[in-house]
Amino acid sequence: MKLDIFDYVYNKGLPDEWRVEEWQLSKTNLIVGKNASGKSKIVRAIYTLSELLSNSRSLLPQSKSYEWRLLFDIERSEEKTEYILKIEKGLVIKEKLIIGSKSDRQLLNRDESGKGTILAKELNRKINFQTDQTELAVVKRRDSIQHPFLEKLYQWSNSLRFYEFGTELGKNFIWAPPFPRDRELSKNEIKVKDARSVVGIFVLGKQEFRERFTEAIISDMTKIGYQLSEVGIKVPSSINSDISAADSSEDLPQSLYIKEADLTSVTEQAEISQGMFRALSLFIQINYSLLASKPSCIVIDDIGEGLDYQRSSSIIKILIKKAETGLIQLIMTTNDEFIMNGVPLKYWSLIERTPGSAKLHNIYNSREKIEEFKFIGLNNFDLFTSEFLLQKKGDEEAE
Repeated sequence: MKLDIFDYVYNKGLPDEWRVEEWQLSKTNLIVGKNASGKSKIVRAIYTLSELLSNSRSLLPQSKSYEWRLLFDIERSEEKTEYILKIEKGLVIKEKLIIGSKSDRQLLNRDESGKGTILAKELNRKINFQTDQTELAVVKRRDSIQHPFLEKLYQWSNSLRFYEFGTELGKNFIWAPPFPRDRELSKNEIKVKDARSVVGIFVLGKQEFRERFTEAIISDMTKIGYQLSEVGIKVPSSINSDISAADSSEDLPQSLYIKEADLTSVTEQAEISQGMFRALSLFIQINYSLLASKPSCIVIDDIGEGLDYQRSSSIIKILIKKAETGLIQLIMTTNDEFIMNGVPLKYWSLIERTPGSAKLHNIYNSREKIEEFKFIGLNNFDLFTSEFLLQKKGDEEAE
C-alpha cells in the first residue's frame, strides 16, 4: 500500500487546534519548513497512527482529541482504500474503512458506542459487531478468513519504520547476547521497530543475511565518505577490562565497532562520532528492513542532522535510490540548506504555516509555481528562503 493522502486534526474546535490540510504524497517526499513549522509533528502523527493500527500502543491521552483521514492507492480504483479514525478523550468516536470505487464499499463502520458493521467475506454479507470504545475495530476484528481486507492496513502500519535522525539512534545502548550464547536469535527477541535496538538488529541481520548484509552497510558508508573495511560487534573495552583472563567474555554485553581502512585499530561504538554513528545506525536498520521485510514506508525526521554538506547530500541520494529500487515510500523532514539543494524539487513539500494549521505545497497543488521557479536559475534553498511558493498572485504583481 502507498499512502497518497494524509489529513489530520488535533484538538478540533479547541484553542490549541492544529491540523494538516489535505496533503498528497509522492513515492519520495521531503518536508521542508522553518523551525517550529510542524515538520516533526506531521511525521509523528503518521507514525502514531501506524502504532495504533499495528496494535503497538494503546489509545492516546484522555484529555486530547485526534482525527485522521488516510487514502491509499488512489490510482488503482478497485484497491483505493480510505480509513477514517476519530479519538476523543481516550475513546474511539468514529472509525470507517472504505475500499474500492463502487458505491457500497464501506466495509467497516463503527460509532462512538463501539457498535458497528463489517463485511464478512465467507458469509458474503455485513454483520453487526460490538467493540470496546478503547479499541480499534480494524485491530480487534482482524481475521484473515472473514475480514481479509484488514490485513493490508495492518501490514502497512506494522512495516512502517520511523527514525529520528537528530537523536542518538541507539548509540547509548548495548546488547545482551541470548542464552545459550551459540543459539540463533528469534525475530521476536529484537524490537526491530525500535531504533535503539540497533546492535541487536545488526546481529539479527548478520545471522540471516551474513556477508550480504555487512557488505551493504559498508558500501553505503563508503558512498557518504566513510571508508570502512569492517563492521562488527565486540565486548566494550570498558567492560572487558573489568574481567579477569580466566572469565569468559562470550556472555557479556556487546556493542558495535568499525574499522576504518586507513587505521590499524578498531573504533568502538562509544568512540564513534555522533554524526557517523547516526549514519551507521540508519544504514544498519534500513538495510535490514529492506532485506528482511520490505517496509511499506520509511519515515526519517531531521535527515542529515549532524553531517557535513557532502555526507548529508550523499545520504539523501542513497535513500532515494533505495526507495525507488526497493519499491517503498520515503518521507523525510529537514530545514538544512545542504539537504534542500541536494533533493530535486519534485520531491519537496514546503510547509505554509498559518495559525492552527499547516498546508504543504508540492507538485500536486503548486506545479505551475515550481516549474516557474526552475526557469529563474536559483538553487533550491532560494525557493525556501524567498517563500516563492507561498506568494499569492497579488503579491507578485505588487513586486
